[in-house]
Parts: sequence; structure tokens; C-alpha cells
Amino acid sequence: MAKYELTWINKNAEEGPVFQIGRDVYHRERAGKALIRLPAVESYPGRVADTAIEAFTTCAREWGAPITFIIEPNLSKPPAARFLFEWSRTTYANGAVEQCYMKTSNTVTRLMGKVVLRLFTDGSMPFEAIEGEEALQNKINTLDLSCPREGWVAPATGQAMVLASEAPPSLMRSLFRRAARRLGLRGEK
Repeated sequence: MAKYELTWINKNAEEGPVFQIGRDVYHRERAGKALIRLPAVESYPGRVADTAIEAFTTCAREWGAPITFIIEPNLSKPPAARFLFEWSRTTYANGAVEQCYMKTSNTVTRLMGKVVLRLFTDGSMPFEAIEGEEALQNKINTLDLSCPREGWVAPATGQAMVLASEAPPSLMRSLFRRAARRLGLRGEK
């Protein structure tokens, strides 16, 4: 796992690089704000989810606010399904990440992004594919990115327990449940 270990660059950076996993460098997008952006290079295997969860949880605790995350995916190496599912489920459940955006470059990549997000993330986390930097910035400008955020409770050390009733226990079971609902084979949960 050494290839994907977490390396802290500056977890308290006012702006700029904060941490690195593999070749991916995560940046604090705006000075003093709870916003992290990743221009993705890598596609992580599922086992790396714990590393990314640790990094986001640490940043949220240090900054005193839940993180809003922007990913600019590498389309030649899209995010791995198991990683996306576990990361989104746990960071949202423990309160470290409250919103995610996937920046896309055109209508085709935006539609592909929507399909990936719908199928391979835990359905509870708000995760939206947005086309273009201007649309993304317009959306980000409407959010509360303040640090620290009054009234926010930091995630406990370690990972949050997700009850089976709150999230599917596995990626495959989640995919089958969603497919069944869309095909009308069973009612909405």
C-alpha cells in the first residue's frame, strides 16, 4: 500500500496543497475555506478508501467545518467503484464531507459523470456533476464554506458506524437494489 500512502503537505495550509495520496495532490481551493479540490491523476483501488477517509476527516477536524470536495476526474482512469462507494458512504456518515462536485468539461462527460455518481457512490452524499468552471464556481459561491463553522460537531476519531438500514452493506447489493427500483421490481425504500 506504500504506493497510496497518505502524505501530509500542510494540513493547516491557508490555501494550496494539503495532502497527497499516490500521485494525487489535494488542494485547499480558497483561503481559509472548507473546500478541497483534486485534479485527479490516479484511480485508487478500494483498499485506499480508508486512507482518503482519514485525510478528509483530519482536515474537517482541524478546520472546524465539514469539507466540500471538488474532483476533476482523469477520464482515462476513472474513479474505482469500490473506492468511491466506501469513501462517500463513510465521509458523509461521519460528517467530514457534506457536499461533492465532479467538474466535467462538456455535455458527454457531464452525463457520464452523472451515471458514475448515481451507480458508484453511496446515495446519501450529495454528489453532483457540473459542466464547466464558471457553473461550478457559481454553485460554490452559494455555499457556506466558513471555517470554523459555528455549531458544527467534528467527526469522532476513527470511522463512523453506518447502520445497515442507513446504507447498503456492499457495493454490489447497492447496485442490485438500485437496478430493481429502476426496473420497478420492488418499491422505493
